[in-house]
Amino acid sequence: MLAAAWPAGRAMSQSAPPTPPAPAERVLGVFDQTTGQPVMGVQVRDVFSGTYALTTATGTVRLSFLSFRGNASVVRLTKLGYEPKTVLLAQGDTTSLTELLQRVPMLAPVVTTERYRLDRDDGRWEGFARRCEQRTVTCFTDSTLVARSSSNMADLLVDAKGITIGACGPDKTRNGQCGRVSMHSATIPPAYCEPSIFVDGFWWNPHVGSAIDMQPGTPPAAPFTPANVKGVEVYPSEVPRPLRFEGDPLCGAIVMWTR
Repeated sequence: MLAAAWPAGRAMSQSAPPTPPAPAERVLGVFDQTTGQPVMGVQVRDVFSGTYALTTATGTVRLSFLSFRGNASVVRLTKLGYEPKTVLLAQGDTTSLTELLQRVPMLAPVVTTERYRLDRDDGRWEGFARRCEQRTVTCFTDSTLVARSSSNMADLLVDAKGITIGACGPDKTRNGQCGRVSMHSATIPPAYCEPSIFVDGFWWNPHVGSAIDMQPGTPPAAPFTPANVKGVEVYPSEVPRPLRFEGDPLCGAIVMWTR
């Protein structure tokens, strides 16, 4: 059986199928709930993929980047100063939508009359500068210590408020503090006592030997000198100090922070 012949002079052709229209691109508009103004810079994040886009000056963003699980996508709207919002979107819906964001309530400034309490300070190196602002505390900073690095610690401490050199009686002794760095005791007698020494916030047990040289004018021989200490705090016996530096409550405290 022969196929039907085409008329002479005419070529056989096929017409291409019509191109389907591109699916409409969904647009989200974000506006301020109170003023109705568009909100620029809102982060519209696809919760499933982590991809996001920012709204333009018109408060809008195209949602072509969304991914779906099943027939739904979840977006998270966030912007500083606004309450975050989560929106559920259906896959087949191409209708543009509008969302309103509520501003975060602004609280009035809190005014407090509570003052800094030295006795409530936690006694750490990070609070050194704050404690040294108090008039009752004498502090030696790193620059001072570096300048006196060849001295012993007693040579430095004699300039601190509350520090004295123990007097010597006729027999050259007075409570063991003769010629040594001392503080007036909170109770008399004895008139002088040796301050408690703290190194990096921890009490130094004097039974293992003195942490610092206590007698001015002698070569540095004790473990801690201005050469290896970056900060010193001196607390006389009669003034408040952090509980961590309490030591002997009848005498003062010397706190050293090592390099």
